[in-house]
Amino acid sequence: MTGAASGIGRGIARALVTAGANVALADIDEGRLADVAGELTDAGGVVSTVVLDVSDPDAWATAADRVEKELGEVSILCSIAGVVGTPGPIERTPFAVWRWVQSINVDAQFLAISTFVPRFKLRGTRAHVLNCSSMAGLTPMGFVGSYAASKFASVGLSLSLREELRDTAIDVSLLVPGTVATDITRTAAAGEAKLLGRDAETTVAEANAAIAAAGADPDLVGVQVVEAMQARQFLIPTHPEFGVPVAALHAEIVAAFDGLDGRHGPDPAAAAFADGGNPIVSADLVNAGVTND
Repeated sequence: MTGAASGIGRGIARALVTAGANVALADIDEGRLADVAGELTDAGGVVSTVVLDVSDPDAWATAADRVEKELGEVSILCSIAGVVGTPGPIERTPFAVWRWVQSINVDAQFLAISTFVPRFKLRGTRAHVLNCSSMAGLTPMGFVGSYAASKFASVGLSLSLREELRDTAIDVSLLVPGTVATDITRTAAAGEAKLLGRDAETTVAEANAAIAAAGADPDLVGVQVVEAMQARQFLIPTHPEFGVPVAALHAEIVAAFDGLDGRHGPDPAAAAFADGGNPIVSADLVNAGVTND
């Protein structure tokens, strides 16, 4: 469980412990991590902790080995860690901030997958991958370009992973929360300030934190997530109100296709998708002697 020291990650960890799971808590905040571990242990849970910078590709294998040595084989992978840059126009976003947001919000999910999915496949037993995106990954949101880009990427990553794992015992779920009462704006502002070597934008962070405070209880989100994973549900939204802007975006997409005149002729890739296939030829398929005909 990445991002386990606070917010949604902590909420899901609590729900998993209540459901009887042993939980490995991973976070970069060692102090908060110890507090959550103590709380869950006092509640009768079996947990371990690992201080992990999820954006560090060299840290994942060591963390995985340590966790499995302490708790046994991992079967549920939850990538919840996330950050958001200070809101502003895309063209004024420092590239360092852009890369920082991508590295934690989507690169870390790739690193988690590339570390644990091969282990899941080798064992052949039921396993589950949960990624956390956002409604900012399904609807257009201005002035948070780096965040939105990372969350749309998380959606694409998770959809692709689900397709690749359809014939395996590994399930995939994607959490797309709306507003949740977490400290992400404050912690991210502090992280961004450290990255750029300047004082945090506290006024903006506090204004957005006030909005977040009115959001969903992260513990209740945790319960919802565990219920959804038990039901093997892919998409896990939290707020029905977001169905309206999601529908509007998809209506715009469908309308764009309705206006096409077919001037380029038929697309063989589209025909493959329509038949439930995949037009992409991968090295794994070639090596296995499988074609996409």
